[in-house]
Amino acid sequence: MPRLAIACQGGGAHTAFTAGALAYLFFSFEYFRRRGEDGNWFDLLGLSGTSGGAITAAMAWSAAPDGSWAEGARRVLHYWNRNKASFDPSGKPPLWWGEYFSNAASQWLMSWQDALPDALQDMLPTLSYPPSAVLSELIQARMKDDMRAVVGLPADAERFGGRPGIDLFVGAVDVVNPDGEPQTAFRTFPEQMEEGLRLDELLASACIPELFVAKPLSVDAGDGSGRREQRFFWDGLYSQNPPINDFFDGRSRDRKPDLLWVVQINPNRYEGSDCGPDTPDEQADRRNELAGNLSLGQELRSIDRVNRIAEQLGSVPGLPEGLADYKPVTVCFIRLGTRRDGPLARFPLNYASKLNRDPAFIDALIAEGIRAAHEAAAGGELVVPHRSMKHKCEIYPDPDWPTPAGLAELLDDAGLASQWRRLVSSLPEPSIPSRSTQDQTKEAP
Repeated sequence: MPRLAIACQGGGAHTAFTAGALAYLFFSFEYFRRRGEDGNWFDLLGLSGTSGGAITAAMAWSAAPDGSWAEGARRVLHYWNRNKASFDPSGKPPLWWGEYFSNAASQWLMSWQDALPDALQDMLPTLSYPPSAVLSELIQARMKDDMRAVVGLPADAERFGGRPGIDLFVGAVDVVNPDGEPQTAFRTFPEQMEEGLRLDELLASACIPELFVAKPLSVDAGDGSGRREQRFFWDGLYSQNPPINDFFDGRSRDRKPDLLWVVQINPNRYEGSDCGPDTPDEQADRRNELAGNLSLGQELRSIDRVNRIAEQLGSVPGLPEGLADYKPVTVCFIRLGTRRDGPLARFPLNYASKLNRDPAFIDALIAEGIRAAHEAAAGGELVVPHRSMKHKCEIYPDPDWPTPAGLAELLDDAGLASQWRRLVSSLPEPSIPSRSTQDQTKEAP
């Protein structure tokens, strides 16, 4: 049974896609558990995430009273439902009752230039404004309230614990970095896993500099004295998106994953014209996509290199302990993509939309996440090394994955069950190869 880690890339509102993907996976884990197959397929060692991916992973990771996987999936969905800029005022302070309209207005202001002719777009400067400290505090207080409500915390709680035996790594960047070395700017939280995760650590990971002022956070000074000092953090997009190295660095062989699933938000391929982005808005969109994938690409190259080393060391008898801890990892992906035949057909996926909390858009992203995770799982893509990885690692046994519609019975909340059925009923027929085709594919590496 492979030891599994799941890494969730950040991308603002687009990480509602991750909510759908994690919800499908965790409901499937619960489906296997109830069939008596909980110990047959995967041993989940850890989750990681950045920005919205960090918050989504943390909701799934948070300790559930009954330990069920389904509760993790339900919390993920509950968080994103609360995060919507909806008409419904229930459970919200009066300040947020009109957020549907303020969200729509901000989307228009961010994308009005796109409606102009190309020639005129080229002549106009791109305007940007500094973040407001007051607005930053209000939004982050709202995010804390949402997280407390979802996890079931008291109103004054500042941290929460996770599932026993499962680690969580949340990425953020020390924007001032007084230590002065490249690697010291990269931080992963929680600082002490046994003490739980601070809500402020999640806010630091999701501190988009265009929207929030840098997040102050008390952290260990790192000089061995135990002294704590205040540092300032930006979104983990600028460090590890998502954290992957933490699953391997300084860990014994039996605490390293054999299998890594990456939930990827940012596209690898530019979907505009063949000659590349031309307008300022298109260039900003593409820069954001490339920046979001930069650290991921570097960490995947490192994994490929270590995989080749581990394969060569595997034939050497009597290795010292440090070298014996090298092991290969099979990397697989669940990707947002840019398909236009499903829930996202009528929505743009530009940079402005990463700040769009329109309920219909969030639902479409969740539905697409459910679809992508199911297609990757049922298509055998979560047990076979992805074609982008040069080193072909081990292929693992593949369970008979449930359909999204068949998981609705695991939602004991009537509202969530109704939402789930509505979302999965909007999905087109999955493009999944037959089992015989999958078996042939798995034999190839």
